[in-house]
Amino acid sequence: MYKKILCFFIILTFFSSSYAQTDYLNVIKKTGQEPVEFINNLLDDYDLLIFDDALHLAKEPFDFYQKLIKNDQFKSKVKYIFIEVISITSQPYIDRYLNNSVKDSTILLPVFQNDYSGFGWRYKTYFDLLSTIWDANSQLSDSKKIKVICVDQPIYWDAIRTREDYNFFQKSLVARDYFMYQIITRTLHNFKRGEKGIFLTNTRHAYKGVKASDGTYYWNVGTFLHQWHPTKTYSIRFHNVNLSFVSKKDSVSNASTEGMDEYSYKWIRMENGLWDKAFKEYGNVPVAIPLENNVFGKASYIGNHMLDVADNQTVYDAYDGLIFLAPLEKLHFSAEVSFIYTNMFIQELKRRILLLEGDQLPAFLKENGANSLDDFIKEFVKYKEPRKNTFVPKEMN
Repeated sequence: MYKKILCFFIILTFFSSSYAQTDYLNVIKKTGQEPVEFINNLLDDYDLLIFDDALHLAKEPFDFYQKLIKNDQFKSKVKYIFIEVISITSQPYIDRYLNNSVKDSTILLPVFQNDYSGFGWRYKTYFDLLSTIWDANSQLSDSKKIKVICVDQPIYWDAIRTREDYNFFQKSLVARDYFMYQIITRTLHNFKRGEKGIFLTNTRHAYKGVKASDGTYYWNVGTFLHQWHPTKTYSIRFHNVNLSFVSKKDSVSNASTEGMDEYSYKWIRMENGLWDKAFKEYGNVPVAIPLENNVFGKASYIGNHMLDVADNQTVYDAYDGLIFLAPLEKLHFSAEVSFIYTNMFIQELKRRILLLEGDQLPAFLKENGANSLDDFIKEFVKYKEPRKNTFVPKEMN
């Protein structure tokens, strides 16, 4: 009798899983579009598309952005590209680079040396993106050129001389999302002129309406935009691993700006891998799908706020659409450039690390397998080739 019951549950589980996978596959077949076509169609109805790259160091989303910028239809529609991680203090350098008669990446050194982490924003994907925009603009009239707008809060490392200064700076970021929202909406004249743009950002800034357990919204850039301009924006997630939070740590020494070191978390596949299996059965070809009223959108919300989230929050509460570019096993981390580490910046980097780590420096060096700060910096600043996404969990059977 026990064996019969066990067999029944095994068969039931198999068919339930198979049905769910078929359900996802049917959505892809019914609503899936080629991603560039999907974006161009959306731009007919929305003024601002918000992209969640899933991981700032992810390579494939930036390959896709470059593909968009090379597309004539896209270029004819989009006037602004808003970028989250670049401070408004870098706007003069971005403008100078894009308006320069020759492509000169050295103009961008202050932009990527003056980042929030303090270690230098060295992902090659960002340089490649700006290079592609320069190329596109060189073929366009002045009135048609794409403008890159830096939206992040000001940061002046020269003014941060102590850990207390840095802690004060961290506290100033409490209004960071509203700040970025204001820069975007003011640039777009409060959506009154029909100008089009895209906002390149990361997960915690792209959510359109995730609610906390008390029923209030987790306000971020995407939420401000969606709730206050509900017909003007559309939020899109690139398929990748998802961050699943387990618990919050009792105490943290020298917390980072991102705040990730305050939590225990793991990387997971959506719906225990059912999304991946459905995309695989579809042929693992790039495809974009809307999330409204389908099983993808109805999947349980997984992400930054899950430790205190309202009941029954879904993927559709966070995003409007999803883009699949490649199987998780074929996704990559960006290459990391070395040329931003000039002799002068290496000395500044050393100062910042001493400031940020303080008495935690020995533990920091041990964690990074370095005998001294000079040894760490020597290895850290080396060029790194693109590499496979190491966050991807093993594929489930």
